[in-house]
Amino acid sequence: MTDTFVSNPSFFKLDATLKRIRNYWQKTFDANKKDITVDQWLLIENLYKHKKITHNELAKLTSKDITTVSRIIELLVKKELVVREGSPQDRRKVYLQLTNKGTEKYKDVRPLVLDMRKTGWSGLTEHDYTELTRILDAIYQNIP
Repeated sequence: MTDTFVSNPSFFKLDATLKRIRNYWQKTFDANKKDITVDQWLLIENLYKHKKITHNELAKLTSKDITTVSRIIELLVKKELVVREGSPQDRRKVYLQLTNKGTEKYKDVRPLVLDMRKTGWSGLTEHDYTELTRILDAIYQNIP
């Protein structure tokens, strides 16, 4: 590998892009009065897809630490979007799932999320998406 890769501030550009995306999403959520944060949406989307999972499983799926997931879940429980349910087989295990209100929130916000994703991908091809995903996966695997 040449020094060009190492001295190039690509990671800064990646970080700046991610911050810009998060800011755009949050401003759009706020402008559309969705009463939700980007992190809350990430958890709601994963709970919708996986129906009933534990804090640890949700943390792995979202690449968030367990403390952050617990804090966000607490807010979602207060908003009555998520409910905790103990496992009858293992009292230490707690499952999370969306309430009916949480499912409605998902269905309300999802079209807006799809529009924001379209905005981000506008002007790019399917090949661009595949290549970016391949590169990001490779970088992710390189980091210990």
